[in-house]
Amino acid sequence: MAKRVLLAVNARARRGREALATTAQAFRERGHEVIEIARDAPPQELSSAILAHKDKVDVVVVGGGDGTLLTALKGLVDSKLPLVILPLGTFNELARTLGVPSDPDAVAALVDEGEPLALDVGCVNGVYYWNEASVGLSTRVTRLQTGEVKRRLGMLAVPVTTLRALRFARPLHLEIESEDGSKRVVRAIQLTVANSYRFGGVVDNPEASLEDGQLWLYSIDVRHWWHAIGILAAIAVRRFPHAPDTLAVRGKRFVVRSLHGHGHPVYADSEHVTKLPAEFTILNHGVTVLVPKDRVPNIR
Repeated sequence: MAKRVLLAVNARARRGREALATTAQAFRERGHEVIEIARDAPPQELSSAILAHKDKVDVVVVGGGDGTLLTALKGLVDSKLPLVILPLGTFNELARTLGVPSDPDAVAALVDEGEPLALDVGCVNGVYYWNEASVGLSTRVTRLQTGEVKRRLGMLAVPVTTLRALRFARPLHLEIESEDGSKRVVRAIQLTVANSYRFGGVVDNPEASLEDGQLWLYSIDVRHWWHAIGILAAIAVRRFPHAPDTLAVRGKRFVVRSLHGHGHPVYADSEHVTKLPAEFTILNHGVTVLVPKDRVPNIR
């Protein structure tokens, strides 16, 4: 059955302009009607564009990296339109987690053959996110991962910028309030509240899920250099929540405050979105994404 497709591509993403033409053609060859949106700058108003077209289209296709997907998220939540991801970024964290292909023809096939998967959506201070929101070391890493660095190093940008950021890492003293009102104080160089079970390019927690209505909070403090080795080893064997100097807590709501009143920046999916204090919540099954049918058992 022919569908009306809203195709939104970040023209600044890798292969952005070329992908817009080839993907639009792939949809049209399948008999679908395509409304194209291409932008020379990051699509900061993409959510508004999705809402403006919500009664005119059947599915939204977003081409870009995780940052582009983040800008589309509010529009997807509010419009209830299903999403097809066209991976065009450097890391494509969500697309890799969901097993989404990068070939335009295979992406176009998802509109007809993809399995609808209702995914949870994280929220920090009213801003939705897909994968994770963080305070501490990773925010410095993100600032070091400039467009030039990512173009030059590709996936190697993650370890290279992490090693650079470690030189300047300073512990944060934070208060964590859980949904039952209980509070705990932590010393951390990194605090992450994850919606996805995969994030950061390397972390994989098999106990987590994108569909269970739960967040995972990780507080990491490397007190000794050998504990850093232990953390890396835990990541390698998919036991990150049980790594040394790591607190892992599951819940539907967390409030994080700095004990010294500092408004430390909070990044979500590698974008600066707010600062501490921050309330983290979850929207269960907030967005439907079309994914390859053979990937569904692995995702769940």
